[in-house]
Amino acid sequence: MKAVIKKARLLHVSDVWKVHKPQGLGFSDTEIITVAAQEEGGRLVEQDFYCRLKADGTLAHSITKRSEKRQRELQSFIRKYVSKEKAYNVRAGIGEWKGKEVELEKVDNVIIIKI
Repeated sequence: MKAVIKKARLLHVSDVWKVHKPQGLGFSDTEIITVAAQEEGGRLVEQDFYCRLKADGTLAHSITKRSEKRQRELQSFIRKYVSKEKAYNVRAGIGEWKGKEVELEKVDNVIIIKI
């Protein structure tokens, strides 16, 4: 299935969770990228990517294996749909994600963006 990104935004974890992060998010997961893509049929699919950004807006290395796996998924998403640039500045470039075409897939009855 094909979809088009309608909205992409970058949030800091403390903007979403004021007191405690949910269990499973590591110390190094400091940012949340929320992507909303609209399917050709009109359905809106939202997906969050948890990551750690350096001061220059590029992706940083994470401390835990789970965080590193999430970071690799985001890197795959960026390389597939946004930019092949190795040091892509997420903070500066996220506004350009709107209008990009992505592929969707169904996993365990949940529709997600194919990475």
